[in-house]
Amino acid sequence: MPLPEWFDWTAGVASIAGLGYAWWASQQAGGAKVAAERAEKSVHLRNAEVDFGSLARMAKELHGYVEGGRMAEARLRTTDLRSELALAIPNHKTFLGTQLNLVKEKQIDLVLVANGLNRGSDTLTRSEKIRLLGITGAILEVLAGQCGELRSSVERGVTNG
Repeated sequence: MPLPEWFDWTAGVASIAGLGYAWWASQQAGGAKVAAERAEKSVHLRNAEVDFGSLARMAKELHGYVEGGRMAEARLRTTDLRSELALAIPNHKTFLGTQLNLVKEKQIDLVLVANGLNRGSDTLTRSEKIRLLGITGAILEVLAGQCGELRSSVERGVTNG
């Protein structure tokens, strides 16, 4: 085989090998991209679980303060809970799934709690206390339930939404 023909064959084989290697590398990169996207989603899901765990603890404290008649602490906790929930909803709405509207309703209920606590007196009537305990208990139930769902999703490694 003459030398120029041998170079043509060698170049052709090298080109085919290069194309094969490029195809293999693109497949590997695609797999790495999918793995990175899964890892990112897992981190966001874990953050949502932590945030809703914190919200549930705040709601439990609020409920306890209302039950104990500690209005100053209840006001402070209501303010904290309202601001933290206002941040958590848009940040984690992807993971809230069908519960998004229920969580938003409880956000509105916190306004009722704030109004009940900020009416001027440091003591509640029996009916006011019962009403506020019902509202704070329902808020606690929803937030704790959402935290549980997110925790379960983290443990299974899947999303809720």
